[in-house]
Amino acid sequence: MSGGNPSPEPEDEAFRDAVRRTAYFLWEQDGRPHGRHEEYYLRALDQHRRERRFDEWLKDEPEGE
Repeated sequence: MSGGNPSPEPEDEAFRDAVRRTAYFLWEQDGRPHGRHEEYYLRALDQHRRERRFDEWLKDEPEGE
């Protein structure tokens, strides 16, 4: 097994597509800088994984708190 924070669910094709779309959006917002595609992909991947973990955390919270 590898270390790190595993995502709560497998990263399926829909997840990867959402990451790609977000990376493209971020890249466009920053003026389409040349040669930085990996940076934007990793930023988007981190963002989506964090959102997924937060969504899972919300599901685990008892109601009324």
